[in-house]
Amino acid sequence: MHHWPKAIFAVPLGAMIYFNFFTHHFTYDFRWILTLLLFIVFSRTFVQFSLQGVTYKMPLVLSFFLIGFFIWIAENIATFFGAWQYPNQREAWSLVHLSKISSWFLLVVISIMIVTQLKHLKESKR
Repeated sequence: MHHWPKAIFAVPLGAMIYFNFFTHHFTYDFRWILTLLLFIVFSRTFVQFSLQGVTYKMPLVLSFFLIGFFIWIAENIATFFGAWQYPNQREAWSLVHLSKISSWFLLVVISIMIVTQLKHLKESKR
């Protein structure tokens, strides 16, 4: 991962995302505003990976989205085979609502932020 934003920007953004998971049930859902802030704060951040000897770069926000999207695909497979069901799937199976992609996207962001911030904290103590 390259060009991780300073903690002064990343930590409050992660806290706001986490807080929104709880408050959106009874107040305004800020997920789209938070997503816009993510694009701004992480605009320079990218991941680097290699496949068959070729090195590629990908914006970190795109990797967040792709992980969230594939979790949504897995969630659809799991509900199709009856691992669990949502209320709208009781009568007949249907796709999990598309809004879940943004929920998974934001949950992935929080997870990666926690791990990365702890890693940076550990490295700074060396």
